[in-house]
Amino acid sequence: MKSNFKFIQCDCIEGDKVDLSQARAVIKYRPDIIIFEMPAGKNNPNTIFNRYSCTKKPIKVAAKIIKDLKISARKYPYALSDVAVWENIIQLWQEGMNTELYNVDAPAKLREEFYIFQKPVSRGYPAVRRDWLFWVYLYLRDSYMTQNIKIILDTYSVRPDPTILIFLQSIHWKNVRFLLTNPSKEKIWRYYFGRFKEIKPTPAIERQIKSRSPILNRFWRNVQKFY
Repeated sequence: MKSNFKFIQCDCIEGDKVDLSQARAVIKYRPDIIIFEMPAGKNNPNTIFNRYSCTKKPIKVAAKIIKDLKISARKYPYALSDVAVWENIIQLWQEGMNTELYNVDAPAKLREEFYIFQKPVSRGYPAVRRDWLFWVYLYLRDSYMTQNIKIILDTYSVRPDPTILIFLQSIHWKNVRFLLTNPSKEKIWRYYFGRFKEIKPTPAIERQIKSRSPILNRFWRNVQKFY
């Protein structure tokens, strides 16, 4: 069955207070699918919740996630935003809406490399956007997200017009939407790296990446398709 997907993207402000934007979107749109900016499983973006009908969902697993989020909120208050999201997802299940949940982000080891950009990010995103390595980081995460979303779209067969809530931050969703169009490797290079004259789509870039982040270079060698 060919589906006509309706995508609705919603940000969450990761600050010092609760942002209920995503939680409200769950109730407002009653989505068929929710895509989270969380590391995917080893082989695919599926989650344990999708194995069961509404009446047999592993609520204890969801309760453990909520419990852990409340603990995290002691240090990161915005974690309570996710608590509200999960509570509303459980409400949908209880109402008979079998919303499917997927995690599509890159492995945690790659995500954690964000720490090398924390100082420029503290001065605002315009500063970090001038660093070509930040765009390497984005390209890698966006590539994982795109690959996993393609798996979801290619295998979905429940409804012809599903609503999909995209809980990726807009900085990623804009890029993922571009990658989902299956652009050529030349277009991808221009999109991410065209402004940076100090790097080229040749094996030499691996030495440049490795000198600043061996971990990013390891992922780069597995993901890139430029040479």
